[in-house]
Amino acid sequence: MSAPAASPAGPPGGSGYRIPSLGYRILVSGLRLIPLLVLLVGLPVGLLSFLSAHGLTVPIALGTVTTFGIALSVLAAVRYIVKPTAAYGPVSIVASGAAVVYLWLLLQASPFHLTIPGSSVNFALGFRDLVLGLMLVPGFGLAAGIVTTIEDVRSPHERLPFDYPA
Repeated sequence: MSAPAASPAGPPGGSGYRIPSLGYRILVSGLRLIPLLVLLVGLPVGLLSFLSAHGLTVPIALGTVTTFGIALSVLAAVRYIVKPTAAYGPVSIVASGAAVVYLWLLLQASPFHLTIPGSSVNFALGFRDLVLGLMLVPGFGLAAGIVTTIEDVRSPHERLPFDYPA
């Protein structure tokens, strides 16, 4: 299925580009939003609620998981919608910054001490190195958003033939 073109003309001397219409970008981002909400909100909240219902303490508040999950999902959808505009870089910076803050909050919960109710069994789960490794991804996204913002200011529409080839 090809996207309807909103702007088939390209820069002078360029090969041209075809930007999908705003309606198409909204539709696709909405379809992407659903699985993101399930992955970033539904599954973590369900797992943490299950643990909490069985008397286990959870390392992070359900409200925090819900808030950041919704924010990251919506920012990813908005990022897709604004990709052909100059707002793409700043939205990418905000989305990556929110992911870094969320992972930093998870980092503060390491190591997580798990005590089985009604017994003296205690486990310590350390996930510091995993979270630090995961923080690299939004860290690079933050750098890419800054570079994209600078390039969009210096050379508007330069990236469009690469992002939306004709």
